[in-house]
This record gives sequence, C-alpha cells and structure tokens, in this order.
Amino acid sequence: MDDGYKSVKGLYISTESFTLEENNFLASILQDKFGLACGVHKHTNGHRIYIFSTSKDKFVELVKPYTLPIFYYKLGLESDEQLFCRQHVSTPPVD
Repeated sequence: MDDGYKSVKGLYISTESFTLEENNFLASILQDKFGLACGVHKHTNGHRIYIFSTSKDKFVELVKPYTLPIFYYKLGLESDEQLFCRQHVSTPPVD
C-alpha cells in the first residue's frame, strides 16, 4: 500500500524490483484497462511507473477507497485527522 509517492506533478509507483519488460507490461495494463496516462522512468535502482499529472486525479479516485488515511499524503490528499489539526491548532502570532 505504501510503495509509491507523489512528485511535483504526478505520482510514482515504486516498481523497481520488476524488470523493464514487466514495468512496461504493468504500465500497458494501467493504460488499457483504466485509461491512465503513464510511463516507465529509469531510476537508480531500476525502473518505476510514473502516473502523469493528466491522470493523477483519476488514479487517486481509483485507489483512494483501498488506501488507509495515514497514507493519503502519498496521493497529495489530507486525512480527516490532518485537516482537523491544521484547522484547529493555533499558530503563534508573528512579530
């Protein structure tokens, strides 16, 4: 569940343990079955799948029901607890 992270615009799925061929196969499934714009990027430890910014919202919509709220930050979302704290924790005045 936690093998991935958000980048500046899109999302990465940490698939470095798969071969390039397997990554390409997985990316093609995401494209064909779910209509996600994605690609395979080379990384120091291998290759990983990148979800392009144009498909980020769609990907989040697909995986959010299966994601624990503690991992919402990996999708660029806030959990209810994080939102509550941000709204109710007072910050000291700036002089």
